[in-house]
Amino acid sequence: MIEQIEKIITRWLESLSLSSANSYFMADVVLLTLALVLAYGVYYAGHGLVTFAARKIGAKTGSLINAELLQKKFFGRLAWLPALIVLNLFTALLFTAHPRIYGALSVAVAIAFVWAVSRILTAFLKAVSAVYNKAKYGGQGSMNSLAQAAHTVITILAIIFTVSLLLGIPLKALFLALGGASAVLMLVFKDSILGLVGGIQLSLNRMVLPGDWVEMPSAGADGTVTDISQITVKVQNWDNTIVTIPTYNLISQPVKNWRGMSESGVRRIKRSIYIDITSVQFCTDEMLARYREIQYVAGYIDRKQAEIARYNASEQVDISNAINGRRQTNVGIFRAYLQCYLERHPQLSRDFTLMARQLQPTSSGLPIEIYVFAKTTEWVKYEAIQSDIFDHIMAAVPYFDLRIFQNPTWLMNNC
Repeated sequence: MIEQIEKIITRWLESLSLSSANSYFMADVVLLTLALVLAYGVYYAGHGLVTFAARKIGAKTGSLINAELLQKKFFGRLAWLPALIVLNLFTALLFTAHPRIYGALSVAVAIAFVWAVSRILTAFLKAVSAVYNKAKYGGQGSMNSLAQAAHTVITILAIIFTVSLLLGIPLKALFLALGGASAVLMLVFKDSILGLVGGIQLSLNRMVLPGDWVEMPSAGADGTVTDISQITVKVQNWDNTIVTIPTYNLISQPVKNWRGMSESGVRRIKRSIYIDITSVQFCTDEMLARYREIQYVAGYIDRKQAEIARYNASEQVDISNAINGRRQTNVGIFRAYLQCYLERHPQLSRDFTLMARQLQPTSSGLPIEIYVFAKTTEWVKYEAIQSDIFDHIMAAVPYFDLRIFQNPTWLMNNC
């Protein structure tokens, strides 16, 4: 049928005083134009039908993968294949008398087919990545960098196929040539290769996700991860500055991720108050009587006194001298008070470690550390809880005949 149409067009062109050879060539050009129009028609019809069917199916089933495939234009790109197949069939029947033109057209159609397939695969991978992220991680882009890495590999393969088709070099020979130039390629594309490796490790191990709070002092990063790509990770610091970190650095350098804290629903408070060591002393009867008026430690003092009395009696201790035997100290009772105060605090979690402990003395005094977990991860509320606790502690210190240590030099310089 195509041959008959070609003959009709050729005769018509010859009637316009064109030579037989030119008429034959122009007839093929006209047929090629018709083939392009037909291929576009096939693409347009296929695009409409496939997209319409996908939308109908998605509306009935509510399929997440169907919605993502539509959003990533997978079905639209899929319609390129029948259009290219039609164009290839026409190309094989045309320009038989012009091998150079036929060869060029065949190569052009083959290259278009390669890139069409690569775009279809890329759209499919992006859709699968989006579905995986939403289904497993609530929309957090754990697989984004992996999808970008696969996209890069597909693009490189498409480029290799294109070069092979354009230059007429067999793929085997081309891959051998690339293998010989691998050292140069690795040097030129060092950042891309490291980014590819880093992105895959970040994705598979979920080391960093969008929305994570990360700290990386070496990069000046302390804020929220906003984007993870194949090469870089963007972090928005708390002062709203943006830090761009090479992906590979996140697996090769120290980085603190606060995701565990956010997921647990609690946040640790770990801070010390320094007691002047010269204010630490054994408790006298008068001091114990005053401390018993403090509700949180009244029972503790009585229990501890009974225990000490039994011990001193069993050891026949001469209690006329305060240094002999066992006695309560004001700092010990203060620590017991803090423990009771923290245990009864309504905004501290009892499911995690909760204690007031004494650390090794330093030149700045005796550290009494508070180690607890607030029932919130919200920054403003957390800071308010922490401040309220230490406001109370600093005000309570004098009630136990203790003093907070302050550097005399600092006092002189600031008074």
